[in-house]
Order: sequence, then structure tokens, then C-alpha cells
Amino acid sequence: MLEPKAFEKQLLRDNILDEAKLERVRAEAIKNDLSLVEVIPQLGFASPEAVYRCLADFCEMRYVQPSKMTIPPEFVEKIPARFVTHYRFVPIHEQNGTLTVAVSDPLNAHLLDDIRLVLKRRIEAAVTTPAEIQRTIKELYGVGADTVERILSSEEHMGIVINLESAAISTDLGDDSIDASVIKFVNELILEAVQSSATDIHIEPFENHLRVRYRIDGILHQVPTPPTIRGLQSAIVSRIKIMANLNIAEKRLPQDGKILASFADQQFDLRVSILPTSHGETVNLRILSRSSMLLTLDQLGFLKQDMRLFNQFISKPHGIILVTGPTGSGKTTTLYAALAKLNSLDRKIITLEDPIEYQLDGITQMQVQSRIGFDFSLGLRSMLRHDPDIMLVGEIRDFETAEMAIRSSLTGHLVLSTLHTNDAPGAVTRLTDMGVEPFLISSTMIAVMAQRLIRKVCRECAVPDHPDEILLREEFSITEETYQTAQFRKGRGCDTCRHTGYRGRLAICEILPFSNEIKDLTVQRATAHEIKRLALKQGMRTLRSAGWERVREGVSTAEEVLRVTADI
Repeated sequence: MLEPKAFEKQLLRDNILDEAKLERVRAEAIKNDLSLVEVIPQLGFASPEAVYRCLADFCEMRYVQPSKMTIPPEFVEKIPARFVTHYRFVPIHEQNGTLTVAVSDPLNAHLLDDIRLVLKRRIEAAVTTPAEIQRTIKELYGVGADTVERILSSEEHMGIVINLESAAISTDLGDDSIDASVIKFVNELILEAVQSSATDIHIEPFENHLRVRYRIDGILHQVPTPPTIRGLQSAIVSRIKIMANLNIAEKRLPQDGKILASFADQQFDLRVSILPTSHGETVNLRILSRSSMLLTLDQLGFLKQDMRLFNQFISKPHGIILVTGPTGSGKTTTLYAALAKLNSLDRKIITLEDPIEYQLDGITQMQVQSRIGFDFSLGLRSMLRHDPDIMLVGEIRDFETAEMAIRSSLTGHLVLSTLHTNDAPGAVTRLTDMGVEPFLISSTMIAVMAQRLIRKVCRECAVPDHPDEILLREEFSITEETYQTAQFRKGRGCDTCRHTGYRGRLAICEILPFSNEIKDLTVQRATAHEIKRLALKQGMRTLRSAGWERVREGVSTAEEVLRVTADI
């Protein structure tokens, strides 16, 4: 067993702690019934890696990082996930009949004896951190692998077979323990997504496998899952349907629902969409964090000049402000932030959304119900009878909605809405294509803002960069002096950013104010190209030039900005 005094001397000798910090660690360890190696990182006195390296030296063992090692696939096949999860170890190497395993508690003799007994072979231990073990188990076996194995072993024992055609299995797996295991697996899947800051979970069945992917910072990442999960697809979908209060017997029609979830002290709304496919039902879970949605305008990442302009526009007493961009570009978040700024006791604010993503205190919110004929145009007509000062329309999709929004702004209301166009000038031609008269657009429009989200360079692994100067000159029209004074950075890739080099996102925008000259061009039915040319002369900053500012500051990279603005 570990001799505390001897290990404490090792900690002092390796400069992990000094005497004062050691006293603090001792007190916390006794108070919370924890070991020294657990307390030191919690107090921030040293990193887990430094502490466990010291422990390895003390035990005269190797320190290893399994997540950075190539572990033979046969280990994964021979050693069940439930064993490595239960005993918290990772098999990393075998030579001359001796299996080397990475553990975080190397002096626990009972643990190593149990592993020897279960695997029936000689064991040699190496030391690593608990986080390394958890991360490597997920990479090797997949999320919830031990739960899936437990379900399948129970089914085999009971003679139950789960398949896509078995409707009965979707409501009753025949055993409470199997039901509980499916519940646990779905919870693990959602919790892993939340911890990874994912915005979507995609569960997609194919002929021979079930694919699970998370969308993180706008990019899809495949989640490692055990191959045997394909046989549980029907049970997993049924569990999600039950959580979303959907019809579990209906497998032929699309269904939409909502799940309210909480993890720790955070609240989440999970929007569920289920589609029937040729290989079963595919599921999308949109994860909406109430804390991340309720941002202020200052937290969205706009440049100061753009923020000043936008604040001026939303302060107008009447007119229309449109935010444009593709799905997932943060339009709703921006509009919610604008409403939060405008929300006060002397203003009546009503929203019409499809669906209502978050409840805003002090604001009247309505949800479109297309199945009963309550659409955007009908909702807008009804809103006017409630004497609102500010109206938010989730999206302008057709002529009727556009016409009602314009008429509302003509009668003294400030209308905020979204439109699907690539850039700001394109909103004018989009509205005229819908059938809206150009003179109505020019008399009501305050501004159009096109928006995108770009990934930020990971702070943990950011290093100076030297991108191709010729490429930057061609794409961003910069000078040599501008290139020389820029502070380029890129992420090398680390555990924090899932080795992508990026962590988090911020907004870039292109704001088109409707000056008198722009209004004249609108009435003349000018093309989007002509409107853009005049707007640039008047000082409009394009999406790409706004992105360049973030590249120049080292906040993002040129590759990321070019990826996001490729359609411009």
C-alpha cells in the first residue's frame, strides 16, 4: 500500500508541492476522504499529468498516455468493454505472454489481482491519469460500449432478439434490466454530446451498421460506438420517442417532439426529429442550451463598428430589420439578443416562431401550428390587434408573410425577422421575387444583416502561423504591409479541441444600411450586384472582410473564413 509520508517526500522532491501546499492538500484529503493524487489537481497546484508522473516514479513504473498510442485491435476484440470499464484500465501492449495495462491506481494490489483473474494472464502495470483511461476507453470501444454489451448478454441469456421488424421490442424489451440499460445508453449518448459542446446528435441507420455523429462547432464528428449497437437501433429510437412523448408505434411517418433535460446546473431543450428511412428510423436531436442562447449582443463577437450600427438600427421606432444566412448561422441567437436588449416595461414585444426555441421573460411568444392553419401570415394579423411596439417573425417564407410584415412596419411597428439569402444585398431581390413591390421595400427597410459563424482558434494549443501570402492577397485583397503586421495563429490540435485546432465560434456579419441611394436602386429594381457595388462604395464591410479582421487578430484562420464564406 501507499505510504503517505514516503509519497509526500516524493512530491516535495519533484517540486510538485511545497510545505504550505502540502499541508493544505493533507487537510482537504482528510476532509473529503480522497487521496493526495486526487486532491492536488482539484486545488490547481499541479496538472494531473505532473502528479501521476510523480506517482509513476515513486512506484518505479512507466508513465504512459494511451490516447496517443497505437493499441492493437485484437485487444479490443478479446477484452470486453464491461471489464475495462468496471476495473478502469486500458490494455496497451503484450509481449512474451505478459499484458501491459494502464491504470491510475497502481498500488491497488486487489485491482491488479482481479484483472489477472479475469483475463487469465500475467499482468504488468503502467501509470496514467483517470482522464486518459476514460478517453481511451471511449475511443477504443465507443460511447456506452459496456451498456450495449450488458444488454446483448442479457438478451442472449433470455433468448430475446432485437431487430428492426420487431414492433413489440420497441415498447417492452421483456426485462426491466434491459429497459434500464437502454435508458442508460441513451443518457450516456446525450451527456457525452453535452460535454463535447455539440449542437446536434445524428443517429443514422444503414444496412449493416448504425452511425452516430455529433455536430461540434458546425462540423460533424463521428462518435465511436460498438459495432453491436446496430441490433439495438429500434430500442434506442423507442426510448427517445418515449422521452419526447411521441407515438412509439408509428414508424412510417416523420415525427417531431421536444425533451427537457438538465445536467448539473444547466438546462437544455432537445428538439427531436425522426424520419423513416429504408433501413429504419433516423433521429436528429438538436441540443439547445438555455444559458448559451441567452447571450447579450456584446457576447456574440461582432466587431465594434458592426455592433454600433446594429444598435442604432434596433433603436428605430418602426421599420424592418432582416437577419439573413443559412441554417445554423446564429440568426435566432442574434434576434433573441436584440430582443433582450429592447425588452423593457414601456415596450410590448410579441414573437411568432416555428418553433419557440427559448422562453423569454417579459415577452409574449406564439408558436406556428401549420396543421390547424395557424401560419405566419395569420399570426401576424392577430398580433397587430394586441398593440405591439416590436414584433419578431421567425422567418419570412412567402409573399403573405412578407406583405404582412411590411404592412405592420408601415403602421408604426419595429419588425425583426430572418430570410434565407447568401448575403445582405440578395435580400432585396429575394423579396421582389416573392412578389413584394419594390417601393414598399424601400419605404420600410431599415437594414439587412447577413451573418455567419466561424470557428475560433483553440486557446489551449494556439501557436503563431505563417499562411500563404499569395493566397491571402488573392482572397482578401490585402497589402504586403497588412500581411506583415497581422498576428496569425492556428491550433496544433489537443484534447480540449478534439484535435481540430478550433474551439468555440463567433459571429461575423455584413450590414447593409438602407440609405436613400440604396432605396432608389431598390425602386428601380436593380440587381443584387448593383446594390452591393453601391453599398461597398458607401462603406459596407463584406462577410469576408469582417472575417479577415478576425484572421488578422489571430482569433480565427484564413482557411476557416474561406470555408464559411465560400458561397459568397
